Amino acid sequence: MADSDTKDAGEFEQLLAQTMPKSFQRYSPGDMVQARIVELGKNALLLDVGQRAEGTMDLQDFTPEELQALSLGDLVEGRVVRFSGGQVVLSRALKARNLDLDAMTEASKSGLPVEGKVSATNKGGYTVDLPGQARGFVPFSQMDFARLPPETFVGQTFRFRVLEVRGRDVILSRTSLLKEEQAADRERLLEEIAEDQLRTVTVVKHETFGVFVNLGGGINALVPQSEISWTRGEAPPPVGAQITVKIMRVEKGGERPRISASLRQAGDNPWSDVSDRLMVGSTVRGRVTRLTTYGAFVEVPGGLEGLLHISEITGKKHIRSASELLKPGQEIDVSVLTVDPVARRVSLSLKALEAKEEEVDPEVKSRFVVEGGEGRERRWTQAAPAAAPSAPAGPTAMAEALRRAQERKARKDG
Repeated sequence: MADSDTKDAGEFEQLLAQTMPKSFQRYSPGDMVQARIVELGKNALLLDVGQRAEGTMDLQDFTPEELQALSLGDLVEGRVVRFSGGQVVLSRALKARNLDLDAMTEASKSGLPVEGKVSATNKGGYTVDLPGQARGFVPFSQMDFARLPPETFVGQTFRFRVLEVRGRDVILSRTSLLKEEQAADRERLLEEIAEDQLRTVTVVKHETFGVFVNLGGGINALVPQSEISWTRGEAPPPVGAQITVKIMRVEKGGERPRISASLRQAGDNPWSDVSDRLMVGSTVRGRVTRLTTYGAFVEVPGGLEGLLHISEITGKKHIRSASELLKPGQEIDVSVLTVDPVARRVSLSLKALEAKEEEVDPEVKSRFVVEGGEGRERRWTQAAPAAAPSAPAGPTAMAEALRRAQERKARKDG
């Protein structure tokens, strides 16, 4: 009988724990709490914090956009600030107008961020406006990861972590908060990033072998020089530019993930329909992009580069360098010799166009002239007809007529 009573009592306690797991949970200032919205008040949210008492959170903790998106039943996260009137007061950050030295001392212990406005710079860092007798100070190294001009931050309001309270001086840090946010972004990024994704990123650094772009969460990806553009030698986008890239490779192992991306493959591939745009034997207009020891590269319609080999530049004379006749940026007409979409190669010729002109019959060419010149399309135009020869004089015509009459008579008699 005693064993049965003991068993029943244990089951009752287990059932009570399952139905009211947080009824007697106690919070302390600084604890991070997830709470569910039960009422949208005029000035504050009424929250279920898992205790007999309810919690509140000031609406000013949210941006107008965030407030518009809130609805009953949503989960919000905040730290315990204090207990007031039987309620648990939560906040996402302590506002500067509510701060005093005691509150900041508590914030330094709990890790609750505080909010302040950067008012000026001094020898070692920044001065931050705080209420009452408190004086906020942020060392240069604790404001941001990037080495930006100090005046960039003056006049702006940020959230800070309280590192230390020394009398009336409060030592603040922004980078500690940024690291926490970056760590969360990094974890989220590594969970969702995958090959073949398109992502909008910011160019942060140039190198001889490519450019680095910021994916977020403190993670950079390399865009190799060969993946910047379909046209070789094209300048990379400037630092700070927003571009869209395609993720090519992701290696998540180790402390530093290795990610490579492509700028050119984020758009249309001009090689996919090159055979339709560049017909072998056709003549196209191109721009010389660069000269090499074996010829020149010419950008043709579609943004592709074709090779104009030195042996295909001219047949009229022997040249040792393409620079003897060509220069970067020059526009020329070229004939398409071959197109290989698989190997991604196009070969071009200037000599073939010379041969076409030389094949024109000299007698026909004498009746035509070539119009145009460098920078303009060349075409054959019929020359003005030569003046008709004057009619022979009268006696000469008479003699010729007499001769023909005599020949006819001789044939008749014979």
